[in-house]
Amino acid sequence: MVSPSVMSWARRRRGVAVDKLANRLNVKPDAVLAWESGERLPTFRQAEGFAEALHIPFGYLYLLEPPLETMPLADFRSSPGHSGRGPSPDLLDLLNDVLGKQQWFREYRLSEGVEELPFVGSFNTTDPEKEVAANIREVIGVDRARQLDGNWEAFMRILIRNAEGCGIMVMRSGVVGNNNHRPLDVEEFRGFSISDDIAPLVFINVRDFRSAQIFTLAHELAHIWTVEGGVCNPNYGLNFGQRDSDVEQFCNRVAAETLVPGDDFRSRWDPDSEKVDTNLRVLSRHYRVSTMVILRQAYDQEFLSAATYRGLFSGLVARVGQRQRLGEGGGNFHLTLTARNGESFTGAVVSSAAGGTLLSSEAADLLGVKVKSLAGVAEHLFGSPLTLA
Repeated sequence: MVSPSVMSWARRRRGVAVDKLANRLNVKPDAVLAWESGERLPTFRQAEGFAEALHIPFGYLYLLEPPLETMPLADFRSSPGHSGRGPSPDLLDLLNDVLGKQQWFREYRLSEGVEELPFVGSFNTTDPEKEVAANIREVIGVDRARQLDGNWEAFMRILIRNAEGCGIMVMRSGVVGNNNHRPLDVEEFRGFSISDDIAPLVFINVRDFRSAQIFTLAHELAHIWTVEGGVCNPNYGLNFGQRDSDVEQFCNRVAAETLVPGDDFRSRWDPDSEKVDTNLRVLSRHYRVSTMVILRQAYDQEFLSAATYRGLFSGLVARVGQRQRLGEGGGNFHLTLTARNGESFTGAVVSSAAGGTLLSSEAADLLGVKVKSLAGVAEHLFGSPLTLA
């Protein structure tokens, strides 16, 4: 006896037309309308298909009333396209999935005797941005990473590896879970963070420009350092229809200072107005970041007017072309899986399964894979297959 009001809510929640849903379930549109009005009931198999098509737990259909969905994290978003709108079902489902993994990893780290991480909440948003950025650079080894050979993409990979080594979970994905049919909307959010003193987390939406994702990483680290975690959509393009909160503006400035220290930057920037393009190119290579990051710091340091910044930003976007997803693995299943779940989390789940504290079925559910895939994941991470419980 499924709930008609829940069925109606589930369809409207996803914004799916009656005709489209009926076609997916191989029934007539009148049947869907009859289910939603309570005139008829679906068969058990039809109810299962209904829940699967609309991405809701099957048990929801037996609730008396639709569930009240709330944002589980602070919401710092201010995108003009989403003004006044609540979080999408995809974002809510993603948040609940990631929060569940973060809580598991937190318990795992506590069982391993890990102590509180000293950098989480070590500053607040009234502290000087330079001091916050300097501490972030020191903890995750930004300056050391910059000295290594490689471009900004290699630099970002090193920073992510360093952050994970410091105890910060870093997840990168462009879909909900492992469902490639549920892409994340970069106009809705670019990233989010969880400020936890045992298992802090950064999530990066890889539907964003690849060159902008390193700024999102630094931006979310600033949130962790100030215990102001939440869902973010940093304003890269200086769209003046968008009003970033004071917290977001602070984290933007810290992010720019973290990646491109202002004092050093000012000594290297050529003030000749005819050499802006040269500055962007040369300093991008020097700091191992994208020209978007250099452009942002040039604006923050008042070398560029807002109008000049926006014009140059538009040109960069045009050259980049349509948004590209960061190589979650470039088609490599294991690299993609590790990026989506984070290397530290993936390794902890596989190790727990090998140690017998976690069933293989439970490990597979946490990672979103089939049980038979676990051995290959273990070999990818540790160089040899492990015996799994």
